[in-house]
Amino acid sequence: MDSKTNVLRSSNVPNKYELIIVAAKEARRINELSRQTGLNLGGKVTNVALEEALKGHVLYRYEDIPETEPVETASPESEE
Repeated sequence: MDSKTNVLRSSNVPNKYELIIVAAKEARRINELSRQTGLNLGGKVTNVALEEALKGHVLYRYEDIPETEPVETASPESEE
């Protein structure tokens, strides 16, 4: 496994906002899978994805954002 990515379980999501992002990405994955296979989930994809995320059945990862050099801003010279 690459040292720059960590796979985490959705039961460890630190806050509700990140949980919604994880569930939304899972909903996209489930929706695409159901389109390809014709699988009927028996409910709304978003509800299924959120329930699975809350149960801790969804794996997700953070990818490190490459560091950029800080941009220096020129301070205006004061005229006297």
